Amino acid sequence: MTSAAELVETRLAAQISAVNPEAVAESIVGHSSHQAKQRFAMQASTVDIIAMAAFLLRLRDIADRTYDMFKTADLMDDQPKGSNARAELLRETREKIAVVGAALEALGFGRSPPTVPTRQE
Repeated sequence: MTSAAELVETRLAAQISAVNPEAVAESIVGHSSHQAKQRFAMQASTVDIIAMAAFLLRLRDIADRTYDMFKTADLMDDQPKGSNARAELLRETREKIAVVGAALEALGFGRSPPTVPTRQE
């Protein structure tokens, strides 16, 4: 049997996943005046704020993974070409690139922009 707390968590998770955190952030900071930013920030719901916070934490995790990826690539560059150590670090770097790429795609990055048909005369 599902508890009330589990139902609330499930409902909250569904509400959070329905929010576009980038659009919420843009609606807050996309104005030139401080007053407009403040007004839109105060209009953001608790769910909007939770969604933005979760998005920010996922981005921070990706930034940490990206830093680690670059660090591994730098270590690889320090190894002699053709060495086993370099080959292993290259393998690790490629794995980290795949992980970072997948994490970014999961957040919606890397999508091809919609193509705009060119006008033919």
